[in-house]
Amino acid sequence: MNNIPKCTVIISVYKDIKSLDLILESLSSQTILADEILISEDGNSSEMADFIPFASNKYKNLNITHLSQEDIGWRKNIALNRAILASKYEYLIFIDGDCVPFQTFIENHLCQSQRAVALAGKRVELGAKITQKIYNKELKVSDLTNNYWFYLPQLVFDKTRHLEDIVYVSWKSFLASKIKKNVNYIIGCNWSCFKADILRINGFDETYTLPSVGEDVDLGWRFRGLGIELLSCRHNANLVHLYHKKRFDSTQGIVNNAILKKNFDANKFFCDNGINKVNI
Repeated sequence: MNNIPKCTVIISVYKDIKSLDLILESLSSQTILADEILISEDGNSSEMADFIPFASNKYKNLNITHLSQEDIGWRKNIALNRAILASKYEYLIFIDGDCVPFQTFIENHLCQSQRAVALAGKRVELGAKITQKIYNKELKVSDLTNNYWFYLPQLVFDKTRHLEDIVYVSWKSFLASKIKKNVNYIIGCNWSCFKADILRINGFDETYTLPSVGEDVDLGWRFRGLGIELLSCRHNANLVHLYHKKRFDSTQGIVNNAILKKNFDANKFFCDNGINKVNI
């Protein structure tokens, strides 16, 4: 593993320190530790400001950096672009602040990393009851992910979504080569690439000001348009999504899909309104 790149894990957050603490707990016990944890806050809450020093002291083996910005509506893409620029290392792993990774998560991203390739993972969406047990400290995420077969009846009863994606196969296993590696799109809560490759497409498109397709689907086709391949790390780099009520509706998707179609029709793979501003 001597040739693996140094990495920054970028966690996109908004106020939810309970979930962030669970994520940091997992990141502190990874089989390969990140060289930097960059907490990208789309806001500037007092809760987060108070939590970061506490977390840095609690998880002393993590190199935690916190970025915040004015809380004036959904500006996740702006926050993520700021995080890309601030990141210190050559490989970037992106997760959302409500998703807790398996303890082999970073290893499976780094050991499959390639230049001109973006790795796209999946997520298991936990139900409300199991999520509450985790928040109440009645169940550890590591217990669940390390022994998921034991908890399978509970997961099914709790209406877990995408349950098939809890099955773990190490990147080193002979079975890993049997898993389909082609992928159609990126899911924003679990993906990675070399920093140089996301800079080639000018980062996230800040024209998207609503949650939906703007921070993930948009990336995938722009990567491919500039020759950066999408490969799956499904069943290798696994994580679980903690339950919460849906935070956006179909009307927001309509707005974002219109932006996507306009750019798609124009073959605009390098976005104008990204890290660098072009004609804006």
